[in-house]
Amino acid sequence: MAFNGFTTSTISFLNDLALNNNKEWFEARRDIYETHVLQPMRDLTTDLEVCIKSIDPFIETTPAINKTISRIYRDTRFSKDKTPLRNDLWISFRRPNKEWGNVPEFYFYFTPEEYQFGMGFYCASPANMAKIRDHIDGRPDLFKPIVDFYESHDDFTVGGEEYKRTISNDYPESFRKWIQKKNLYVNTTRQLDDLFFSSRLKEELEKAFTNHADLYRFISEGIHRR
Repeated sequence: MAFNGFTTSTISFLNDLALNNNKEWFEARRDIYETHVLQPMRDLTTDLEVCIKSIDPFIETTPAINKTISRIYRDTRFSKDKTPLRNDLWISFRRPNKEWGNVPEFYFYFTPEEYQFGMGFYCASPANMAKIRDHIDGRPDLFKPIVDFYESHDDFTVGGEEYKRTISNDYPESFRKWIQKKNLYVNTTRQLDDLFFSSRLKEELEKAFTNHADLYRFISEGIHRR
């Protein structure tokens, strides 16, 4: 099925789940979850495959839970919060990797209040971030157009935790905020709007992912350099 947008039932279900966060309540209403939450996520994942594969043919795009789609049951083993289910969900496109977050990924994330989308390298290892800095050092000519793009657009937030210690470099100020990052993401956040409930959401995500493709490729080239 083609993606036609999420529905008001999607959000109603997630709001009700927040008030009834237990396995018995959920299992009695699993059909609502599968129809109004999971199936639209599968459809959206399927419809985004061509765009994602055009950026990186090695990215996983199978529209399935634990492949690209988040589980609704939470892993509570190491969490103080023992509520069994989540009411925030996401789609994540990345190369298969045992270390979650240590490869760059494209994502779409939503809650009952808002949705976010972009490209992130959230749990980047120090070794991988060092490789990216080396890549910047070796190919500033490739990195400058990427920096210039984000400097000239205010519809994305460039974020990530920064090192407290200043990393020495001789590049202009526009480069420094990138070089200081421990991890990195470029993100757009919106309150739920008409687009969220429309098939046009797919086109908006394709546009954003394509805009982030050069940064994604630069990061990937850096961490896979020998």
